Amino acid sequence: MTDDLISMADFILPKIRDEIDPKNYHIDGTPDGNYAIRILQFYRELARCKWDVSCGSERLKTLYDAMNEHQDMRATELDAAIRVLQQQNRGEDTVE
Repeated sequence: MTDDLISMADFILPKIRDEIDPKNYHIDGTPDGNYAIRILQFYRELARCKWDVSCGSERLKTLYDAMNEHQDMRATELDAAIRVLQQQNRGEDTVE
């Protein structure tokens, strides 16, 4: 993102994390071969959060649209990694 797109001094980032209950941040740490999958699934669930782009200036909307696009890209990468680990745990070929 270029500096001329938006200046950090121009806005206050909404507190999206306030909508997520920190008490739900527990991941079962049992070393049973699925621990890494549970970590990735947890982060994948967080990737469902999106920034509200219905208010603010066009510059802010552009920024939030980009943030939401990157959130979708993270979700896609996490989905792929989860699939690979699940296939590996089942003894399947992971070449895609």
